[in-house]
Amino acid sequence: MTAVLTAAQAALSAGEASQCLALAEPLLDGAQAEPARALAAQALEQLSERCAAAGEHALALQHYRRFHRLVVDGLQQRLARGIETGADDGLLDTLTGLANAQAMEQRLPAMMAQAIGTKRGLCLVRMELDPLQPGRLALTPGLADAVLREIGALLRAHSRAKDLALRHAGETLVLVLSDVELSTARTVCERLRRAVQGHDWTPQHQELRVSISMGLTALRGGDDVKQLMARAEAGLVSARRDGRNCVRTGVLGA
Repeated sequence: MTAVLTAAQAALSAGEASQCLALAEPLLDGAQAEPARALAAQALEQLSERCAAAGEHALALQHYRRFHRLVVDGLQQRLARGIETGADDGLLDTLTGLANAQAMEQRLPAMMAQAIGTKRGLCLVRMELDPLQPGRLALTPGLADAVLREIGALLRAHSRAKDLALRHAGETLVLVLSDVELSTARTVCERLRRAVQGHDWTPQHQELRVSISMGLTALRGGDDVKQLMARAEAGLVSARRDGRNCVRTGVLGA
């Protein structure tokens, strides 16, 4: 790590997010772009949270959009270079860079068994793109693909290595969160929902506004994959019924 990156890391650790950002941003186009991007993104996220807490919501949104733009750019570059694996064995959705339904069939039962065996939480989220508002542009196949690629990047940015983020079918996505209880999972979902709603979609279309609806459930003892997915779907149905662009907990079989 260069001296500048070391100084940026030290500034971030000391709570000096603005100083960290000032040091990291000039490095974004050079050989140290990846670590610089990670530091700049963390600094912007901190600045966004501080502005929101201070009631400076416009500035908070500005920082938040820059944060997500950095994250999305980094993920797309990594995917383009082939760092992410899975395409060759058929477990990767090539449009979004997420896992696919086949990967879920292989991994989800083991994740559920581990959660039950270790008595740790596991939550599953089903989400879908909301229809565009009446009178706005049509979501053509090409535009839908562009939107899904961006949402895939945002979903990856809000998940961890031990989670499972995937495109299940069409415009339906699934996120499996390991080692979390329902309240924490709901917070993650709300952050992702706000990130999608606040994302800058103008590169895809000047008038484009996107939102998602989400159905959430927590693993119960005795659940199989079908039961877990059905409760998450019930939550998604509730989100549709409640006007969309929201998170609802599925209660089917309660």
